[in-house]
Amino acid sequence: MNTKAINSAAGVINAALTQNRTASGIALALDAAGLLMTPETAAELASLRARFAVSDHSADEDPIAFALTDKAEDDVRPQVRRLRALLAGQREQTGGA
Repeated sequence: MNTKAINSAAGVINAALTQNRTASGIALALDAAGLLMTPETAAELASLRARFAVSDHSADEDPIAFALTDKAEDDVRPQVRRLRALLAGQREQTGGA
């Protein structure tokens, strides 16, 4: 049970009820607050959370640097510097920011 989400939904429902909203009006208020999702979206979210949970690297690592290394514990700073230099060079060539 996600207490924070339930409390958020309860607050939106309570506000809608005090405005004498219909069931559809309450549903619209929940959707406007971003508290509704389709079954497909819920399934996709669950899948992404499961994939992230078994990921073999932490979320605070640079994902590009991680992809360029064989092991997460390797020092990725040299690869990151090279990649950033390459990107900077490409930006200069294209006149980008």
